[in-house]
Amino acid sequence: MIWVLPVWREPCIGLSCISGFAHAKLFIGPVKQTRILNAFKLNSPLVKARTEARALAIIALPVIVAQLLQMGMGVADTLMAGRVSALVLSAVAMGSAMWFFTLMAGLGLMLALTPIIAHHVGANNHSLIREELRQGVWLALVLSLFQMLTMLFMSLLMPWIGVAPEIVAETRRYLMWVAWSMPFTCLYLVPRFLNESMGHTMPMLWTQLLMLPVNVLGNYALMFGNFGFPAMGASGAALSTGIAQTIGCLALYAYTLSAPRYAQYQLRQRISKPDWKHIASIVRLGMPISIGLAMESGMFTATALLMGRFGVDTVAGHQIAINVASISFMVPLGISIALTVRVGQAVGSGNMLEARYRGQLGIAVCGGLMLVSACAIWLSREWLAGLYTPNQAVIAMAAHFMVFAAVFQVVDGLQVGAMGVLRGYKDTKIPMLITVFCYWVVGMGFSLTMGVFGPLGPAGLWGGLLMGLAVAALVLNFRFRRLTRQATYRVV
Repeated sequence: MIWVLPVWREPCIGLSCISGFAHAKLFIGPVKQTRILNAFKLNSPLVKARTEARALAIIALPVIVAQLLQMGMGVADTLMAGRVSALVLSAVAMGSAMWFFTLMAGLGLMLALTPIIAHHVGANNHSLIREELRQGVWLALVLSLFQMLTMLFMSLLMPWIGVAPEIVAETRRYLMWVAWSMPFTCLYLVPRFLNESMGHTMPMLWTQLLMLPVNVLGNYALMFGNFGFPAMGASGAALSTGIAQTIGCLALYAYTLSAPRYAQYQLRQRISKPDWKHIASIVRLGMPISIGLAMESGMFTATALLMGRFGVDTVAGHQIAINVASISFMVPLGISIALTVRVGQAVGSGNMLEARYRGQLGIAVCGGLMLVSACAIWLSREWLAGLYTPNQAVIAMAAHFMVFAAVFQVVDGLQVGAMGVLRGYKDTKIPMLITVFCYWVVGMGFSLTMGVFGPLGPAGLWGGLLMGLAVAALVLNFRFRRLTRQATYRVV
């Protein structure tokens, strides 16, 4: 531990300073002089930034790859369902959308465990880390029950919104087969967020590497009727998804409970009874996160639906541009999760200055990387669109939309980075209100005014996405600055 004190507070060490630390004379001997000079070198801005960026990358890179692998499961379901029939593809599309919506709602609630446990890690409080794991398990079990009921309720609504009867029947079978795995899907989130909050993200990468081939092999066997199994169509896709989620859950628990690095936390002790007050505190922190995620995904879903007013080529071009943007978004999303961990650990240890520094650097990294991504998308937009379709009209429309996508890459990176930092401070309520206002008042307001009822058409809808994300990035970063302007230095 190196203590570096301002010279004007410690004159006895023999430092006479002119203009701060700019010019210093050391009268303490060559050995101690070398040590102090090394201390200044180790704490130089460039070295400190490089060290922190490396710490962020160690956490973020496995998360980014794991998220891409998770997207791969959805892509595999879609591609393989399309080879069965249009009906199966429609059922998988609708059923997976409902499953994903309920999953995201639960993910937001459970995501509160990351800053909570990160604070305990920073404070070196082993017993509370163990208790968060136990109460997280109870919350996941209760939450999974509500998610199963939610999927059942949404399946009952399909006839009322005009979905074709044959699609309704196939989608309900999909939901019935995938519903049984919801407890395992929710339980998986508990050790995932515990590992992430401690900065160990490789286990999630390995479990996703296990789940993807299980899902693909299950689809091949159950959707098409191979290896002696009956051809189940959409139900087979649901069942293989459930099997993959269950195997991933069991594998991650097996690792977390047996890993030597967690032995000091005694995670294998007998699980305690549910503490409903403790669980309620997790829900209070996680509910705003859940609502914020729902509002953001809702804005993009509403935009996709409104695109349907402008024809098939427009919808197809929009989908291609969104898909390209979604893939690149995995980078700032992974960094955002890493920021929640790094900032949360610093706050938990009481080092508010270090927390602010980590937040500032992380947001800058998000913005810088997405600026590079924006340039790449801008320069290669026609080539990227051509990878998806040979239709020239769709390529032209997608390339046009990618101009907007390239611009909002930067502001999206800044806003998701700021969101991750604020979660590290356990600041979730005000950011939720900010995002609801920015997405639905500013963003959708612009889309409706200039896109649906105005002269811009589809470009106006993309302009709404850009406006909503840009204002959110600005206000969330202002919130971070205001929240941390009273941060004080602590010597480490």
